[in-house]
Amino acid sequence: MDTRLRVLVIDDEDAARRAVAAGLREAGYDVLEAADGVTGLEQAVRAGVDLVVLDLRLPGLAGEQVLDQLRLTSPVPVIVTSAKREEDDRVAALDLGADDYLVKPFTVRELLARIRAVLRRSEPQEAVVTIGGVTIDFAGHTATCGGARVALTAQEFAVLDCLARHRGQIVTRAMLEAVIHPGESPPPPDLVTNIVDVLVLRLRKKLGHDLITTRRGQGFVIDG
Repeated sequence: MDTRLRVLVIDDEDAARRAVAAGLREAGYDVLEAADGVTGLEQAVRAGVDLVVLDLRLPGLAGEQVLDQLRLTSPVPVIVTSAKREEDDRVAALDLGADDYLVKPFTVRELLARIRAVLRRSEPQEAVVTIGGVTIDFAGHTATCGGARVALTAQEFAVLDCLARHRGQIVTRAMLEAVIHPGESPPPPDLVTNIVDVLVLRLRKKLGHDLITTRRGQGFVIDG
């Protein structure tokens, strides 16, 4: 079984993209390539990648749009690459959800260092976390409340896992939809579904009504 980390490189400059991809493969990564924003977004959502290297100037769908739409469904780490050097450009990309910003031209060695740093930051730092009276074992896929184990379905734990790993941050409905149905395309924005609300309601009944807070129009959050 191939356990190499998978990196997606999205860049319309063929020579630059291929050079980066070759360097990453040489370093031991499994690399996917995309030459336009639409294809890149589709691969980022469906291919189960561990990190995205994203150029901003892309045909079909600009890099900023790719990043914005990707953040609706996935927390996958993204390193933006661009020839834009101004502070405002870097800040704008980071505000959209980029994990790092690398100015072109750059060496593969520097990119590899940035990738290692971003992946370290994105790794779960705790195997078990306790929030209030609820203890969540990420590896064991179990939860206890007041010391007693609580029976959770796979979908319930997927929602709890996502919220707990992002505790203190608002998690959108789209992100929760993505973890409930991994590998599937996100539902159209005009499709109304209450699966997230049903699962959150079940978790509140099992683990306490104060654990998960609804932020109207934004999503859900577990504080702590």
